[in-house]
Amino acid sequence: MIDWQKTASHAIGEVHRNLPADADLAARKKALRAARPWEFASTSWGKKVWAKHSRKYLEKYGLPPLKPKAVEDHLSPLERMIANAKGGEA
Repeated sequence: MIDWQKTASHAIGEVHRNLPADADLAARKKALRAARPWEFASTSWGKKVWAKHSRKYLEKYGLPPLKPKAVEDHLSPLERMIANAKGGEA
């Protein structure tokens, strides 16, 4: 059984070791795309894991981080149902 997280980390670590220290962001992206193992391109879970680890790696070298999701007004389905029962709108 494959350990997706460790496999992705190991593959990205190999890419990092083979790149020159002064490689720019575009070169790092290209190297990651070329080194992606087939398991990470052929399954939906593999694609998600590879994207997560690639993003984490590339953010260290200039890729802007994703904006955090707004959750301050989020109600769970149960909270929404309680609010509706009290006559409020959710």
